[in-house]
Amino acid sequence: MIDSRYRAIFIHQRKVAGISIKFAFGFESKKAEWDAYNDGVLSPGWAERDSSYFVFSAVRNPFDRLISSWKFLDPYRGQSLLSVLRDPPSEGHPYRHLTRPQIAILKDPQTNKLVTDDLIRFESLQSDFDRICDRIGKPRVKLPHLNRSRRFGWYRPYFDREARRLAEELFAEDLAAFDYRF
Repeated sequence: MIDSRYRAIFIHQRKVAGISIKFAFGFESKKAEWDAYNDGVLSPGWAERDSSYFVFSAVRNPFDRLISSWKFLDPYRGQSLLSVLRDPPSEGHPYRHLTRPQIAILKDPQTNKLVTDDLIRFESLQSDFDRICDRIGKPRVKLPHLNRSRRFGWYRPYFDREARRLAEELFAEDLAAFDYRF
């Protein structure tokens, strides 16, 4: 999402409150600004963007995000978590939502540094979003809870030893980059 009024670019991680954040900026999904730079460094035109814009994104514990995505995507929620992790999607919509590491769209391939000026953690969503609003001069608003997955409780009970091991391998770079643990 690109917002010219606040000179901000939001890189939209899937299943990390992105729809809620875009809604808080007043965007509708039919507008071109809604999808601009959604895939961060993998987005068309990323290298040509106005580098003076404030860039932010949101990250989430990879285990929690995996469960949210798994329960969100129709073709996958009927499969066991273990079967999804043994044969994870590697392209398209399912990959972007389910198994693409968050770091993949946030790390500059030339410098290996994050391209964001700030990150929102899903675990402290509202307070981090308020900090972003203050930084860019946007009035604070309460984030709505949109696009939620149908799941029950915490992520940990969904994982057996093998599922945890496979998820740790798949998301090793996210776990290290964003300091998350099981």
